Amino acid sequence: MTTITEPALDLAAEDVATDDIQDAEIRLFNTEPARPLIPGDTIEWGGGRPLRLLYTGLVQYGYDDAVAANAMAESIETTDSKFFRIKVKQGWTFHDGTPVTAHSYVNAWNHVAYGPNNMGNRTYLSKIEGYADLNPESGTPSTDKLSGLELVNDYEFTVTLSERASVFPTMLGYFAFYPMPDAFFADPEAFAKHPIGNGPYMFVSHTPEVETKFTVFRDYKGKHRGHVKDVTFRAYTNDDEGAYQDLVDGKLDYMEGLPYERVAAGDHTGDLDGRYVDRNFMHLQNLYFPHYLPGYDNADLHKAISMAIDRGRVIKEAMNGKQRPADGFCVPGVLGYVPGQGGEYFTYNPEKAREHFAKSGFTGPLTLFANFGSAAVTWMPMVCEMISETLGIECTMNREMPFGEYLPRVVGQTMTGPYRQDWRAEYPSLENFLSPLFKTGMAANYAGYSSPEFDAAIDEADAAPSEEAAMELYQKAERILVETMPALPLWQEWSVSGYSRKLTNVKVDIFTDLIVTDVRVADDATS
Repeated sequence: MTTITEPALDLAAEDVATDDIQDAEIRLFNTEPARPLIPGDTIEWGGGRPLRLLYTGLVQYGYDDAVAANAMAESIETTDSKFFRIKVKQGWTFHDGTPVTAHSYVNAWNHVAYGPNNMGNRTYLSKIEGYADLNPESGTPSTDKLSGLELVNDYEFTVTLSERASVFPTMLGYFAFYPMPDAFFADPEAFAKHPIGNGPYMFVSHTPEVETKFTVFRDYKGKHRGHVKDVTFRAYTNDDEGAYQDLVDGKLDYMEGLPYERVAAGDHTGDLDGRYVDRNFMHLQNLYFPHYLPGYDNADLHKAISMAIDRGRVIKEAMNGKQRPADGFCVPGVLGYVPGQGGEYFTYNPEKAREHFAKSGFTGPLTLFANFGSAAVTWMPMVCEMISETLGIECTMNREMPFGEYLPRVVGQTMTGPYRQDWRAEYPSLENFLSPLFKTGMAANYAGYSSPEFDAAIDEADAAPSEEAAMELYQKAERILVETMPALPLWQEWSVSGYSRKLTNVKVDIFTDLIVTDVRVADDATS
């Protein structure tokens, strides 16, 4: 029998008495959420950061290794990785005082999976039996309920998958699987303006393009309870330098991913006087090809451009020197990662790059796209220059689109050339670097890549009898990607995050989020 266990010691924070909550506010860097804070529809980290405070799922991920452990789940049991019995802890409530029950999960998952609701994360529910009935190729679904979900009682439900999936329990910490209160179903529009979660902090207000405010939920039943009363996410869309200056000036308390140029120059060491955290995380930077356009679905073109890029030189000269050159479609520290999986196609080789380019039939010109204000401003010029010099074609850049315009173009498949798209893992598995991005029709496969061979390999891995067997098969699927290079993984990001003098007990998790529930405000900084 497979089971997810209680959290390990490094996941647990001590209980927080009501009188131990500091009457203070901390201000965190964020970008403007692209959509309302509805878990099933949040697809980017501007919404993801606040969601992780607003909600608690069945499982949570370890701070350092992202290993899944029970949070709201009392137990998750299976004997075959196809049929799961899930018991929900009793005594938890949403922020409006209504209980969190098995119904809260079943109702939420049905809503996310139902095709006409057009939830951005619905394909994460695709492993559950009955998903196809809720998402027919044409026409209106005949049902709005997943046949694979069954309520046993108020605090227990079962899940039947269409095929075995040993990774399923690990997935349950992702946004798509969060519970939803009755208030959402009663009035979704009102809920979007004032979301109600079950996490350690509850929503107060949102001012578009300015800030989103939260306050501690004093009745929270989880192990990670807030010590600081108020948390404000400040929106710095397209203004990393402005955020950095606010951090230095004490107007901002935490910023993940300090600007590359500041770190490369060493400015942060003096400006912040040692107040920074330097670590790797589950984040891969990529160039994606618009497979939906003629000429851009050519494997030889992909290989040519990949081998024309000297990843190590770009990291050394254009960034802070700590990023790790990609050697496959996954990053170190994630279950299933294989060193050197990408082989020669990830290695700078001008001669072979020109050979593949000649076979591709592509004549150029080439335009690379990145959103305005992204860190790509520091490395894309060098990448473009390398492509031009090696392949003898004109390479230009378009970095003028604000993120609010850029993301809809990526999602809506209207990009007209290779574009920057990073991937921050949603859960710690090689599968998460493969299926959502490259399987036909999946949630984050914005590039439109489709390979029956790859899809079949993923299906085979999903159906493996054990996690160990599944990883070997996911690695086989990754090797199929290497042969077509549908995207160009560039490097594993290495984040330097900074914080103000106001904060103490600062810890940063493997997602580069500040562990808000552990942080304290210095005694002389409380209000």
